[in-house]
Amino acid sequence: MDAYTFNALYAVGTPVRVFPSTRQDPPHITRTRTRATDLQHGLTVVHVDGHTLPYRVDHLDVLPDNYPVEA
Repeated sequence: MDAYTFNALYAVGTPVRVFPSTRQDPPHITRTRTRATDLQHGLTVVHVDGHTLPYRVDHLDVLPDNYPVEA
């Protein structure tokens, strides 16, 4: 999914489940803190609360707005 589509579908603050390295790693439940951005080679990334580096949008699952988020 490109940044334009992601941003049209999901607002900043959307709850997400992120996977640090692979989907076999324990996930972290957090929220997006920036709009998505397209990088080189077709990578689309978004920053999330509690993490310095951005996550590829294919390394996260969007959750319902009322989903409980970890501190």
